[in-house]
Amino acid sequence: MRAVHYGSQRIDRLALVRAALKTARADCQDGYALIRAAHAGSEDTVRLLLEWREHAPRAVCQHGEALVKAAEGGHEAVVRLLLEWRVHAPRADCQHGEALVKAAEGGHEAIVRLLLEWREHAPRADCQDCDALISAARYGHESLVRLLLEWREHAPRADCQDGQALISAAVNGHETMVRLLLEWKDHAPRADCLEGKALVWAALYGQEAIVRLLLEWKEHAPRADCQNGQALISAAANGHETMVRLLLEWREHAPHADCQDGEALFFAAANGHETTVRLLLEWKEHAPQADCRGGEAFMVAAENGHEGNVRLLLEWKEHAPWADCQDGQALIYAAKEGHEAIVRLLLGWSAHAPRADCRHGEALVAAAANGHKVVVRLLIQNWRSPHLLHEEEMELVMEALDSANPEGRYYIEDDAADNFELLRVIVREFAAWMAARPAWLAR
Repeated sequence: MRAVHYGSQRIDRLALVRAALKTARADCQDGYALIRAAHAGSEDTVRLLLEWREHAPRAVCQHGEALVKAAEGGHEAVVRLLLEWRVHAPRADCQHGEALVKAAEGGHEAIVRLLLEWREHAPRADCQDCDALISAARYGHESLVRLLLEWREHAPRADCQDGQALISAAVNGHETMVRLLLEWKDHAPRADCLEGKALVWAALYGQEAIVRLLLEWKEHAPRADCQNGQALISAAANGHETMVRLLLEWREHAPHADCQDGEALFFAAANGHETTVRLLLEWKEHAPQADCRGGEAFMVAAENGHEGNVRLLLEWKEHAPWADCQDGQALIYAAKEGHEAIVRLLLGWSAHAPRADCRHGEALVAAAANGHKVVVRLLIQNWRSPHLLHEEEMELVMEALDSANPEGRYYIEDDAADNFELLRVIVREFAAWMAARPAWLAR
């Protein structure tokens, strides 16, 4: 179309381009205008630029980028116009077949066929190590995948790149595509290619039907515990509870709920998936311990602000982590991130509560450096030590505040410069308060 609408006005696009060409070269910025017009599918603008009387852009400018953009946008007429241009036409296989790959990615079957059938310099169907096939599979373009696999010469193999097309289809939930590839008449990918990567990625994104299809495949099916239970861990990380249950209950080679020393529990806790955490802890066999890996699941839940998981782990009936495990690391993490409710929960825990001054006041320093005033006040109210910080730690912090000593950055975030003054005030005021309070408060 030659005209566009702007409000109540009707604007002639070509007239605007002609007006611009009075002061600018048609090939300015190495043909940028031509490339933009091709990407937008503006055939008349492309033709106008190519036919301009002086300094016309070459149709092949920037190594055929206009052709690639037209193919990406699905503009068949522009693709044909560029390929047929009388001088300096781009090759159909320019940029190692990038136009074919982009057309396949977008599902533009007519353009894919046009490029493959071009009379000279046609791209190979398997160019770029079969990226056109993989892109078409990734986006579920089944007829395109079939077209490429059946091409009369240089057709890509269905198992190219060790089954990457299968993996891409599985990740995005294209069940019929997965089945098509697995059933291909020759060079079909194995269902367990790359040690079960398709299963792992399908589990990560909750593609239950594909997970079941792969596990039940008639030959070379991946094991449910492949990669030492990575599919289970991936499903747990994203909170796919039914997927977790499916894998744990699989009839053979089911992963252990505590595989990789409780990795599934760790990621479920880190991402706030409370029902998945409970499912793993309650599993009938090989359940992970709530305090596995020194309480890392508990600590990462505190760091990420998942109060429900923090409480669930601390209250677990056996092997519960201590609230002060690793010398109060959970408190420090929560203080640093400003999770007031979790800091309060930990400080008031009924057993093995962390001290507010643990590790020479690192929680206070972290909270202050990140500007969490409410958390700082909460820590001060629960202070036990007669000194705010250990003398050496106090010196290190003050040096960091005064001279940005790199060693002090261990305690203070690089982007927390705006909060340095807050920390300075807190340290000095609290030190004065500690000196003036009654002796019994120091106990």
